[in-house]
Amino acid sequence: MRRPALRRLTLVAVALLSAGAALLLGVVPFQGWLEQRDRNAALRIEVEAVEAGNRDYEDRIDALDTDAEIERLAREEYGLVRPDEEAYAIQSTPRVEFDVPGIWPFAD
Repeated sequence: MRRPALRRLTLVAVALLSAGAALLLGVVPFQGWLEQRDRNAALRIEVEAVEAGNRDYEDRIDALDTDAEIERLAREEYGLVRPDEEAYAIQSTPRVEFDVPGIWPFAD
C-alpha cells in the first residue's frame, strides 16, 4: 500500500473508533437518563397518591376534633346514648324462603 492510502485508512479507522466510542459513551448515559425520567414520573404519581391519602387523613383528624363527629361515632359504632335517652335494638325479620314450582311462569 502506498503511504497516503495507509494514512487515509488509519484516519478512517480512528474516526470510526472515535464515533463508536462517542456513541457508546453517549447512548448508555442517555438510556440511564430515560430510565430515570420514567422512574421519576412513576414516583411522582405515587407521591401524589400518598399526599391525597394524607389529606384524607387530615380531614378525618379535623372531623374527629368536633363533638358532633365524636357523638356520631359513639352512637353508630358503640350504640351509646345520652343519659336521658333510651336505646332499642330492632331485629330484622328472618327471610322466608318460598318453594316456587318449576312450571310456567316461574320456570326459566
